[in-house]
Formats: sequence, structure tokens, C-alpha cells
Amino acid sequence: MIRHLQMILTGKVENTGFRLFVLWGAREMQISGEVKQVNGTILISAEGEEINLEGFTAWCKKGPAGSQIETLYIQEDRVVGYTGFKIL
Repeated sequence: MIRHLQMILTGKVENTGFRLFVLWGAREMQISGEVKQVNGTILISAEGEEINLEGFTAWCKKGPAGSQIETLYIQEDRVVGYTGFKIL
């Protein structure tokens, strides 16, 4: 069953390649959606099978080298039907 998660990550996420890191993880784990950076915060909309979303969430929580996640907020939302994953 496809689920949709909204994730908000705060901490040291700017100038670390975080959005590209998220894109790579999404493609590897067959996640659809988008990622953007707003005021030093990473916002991710992700859709996929539950097992893939679990791995993707762990991937995002780890972050790229040089990043440091302070908080990760996750909320389930309605499925949008994304095709592919993109950086906004």
C-alpha cells in the first residue's frame, strides 16, 4: 500500500548537498515526491511502499557528510500520486 509522508528536517542542512542526497536516496528506494529547502529547513514530500519509506526516512535522518539533523518531524498525509522524485 502506498503511503505519503511529509518530513521537516532542521539543523545544519544548508550547503551540505542535502537535497541531492535526498534525491539519490529516493531514487535508490523507489520513492516518489519532492524536496525543497526553505529558510534553512528541508521539506520532503515522499510517497512509496511502507518498507521503502522506512528505509528512506532512516536515510534522510542520517543526512550527508557535513550535515547535522537537530529535529525530524514526520506527518502522514493523503497520497498525491507523484511520478518520480524532484528537487524544487
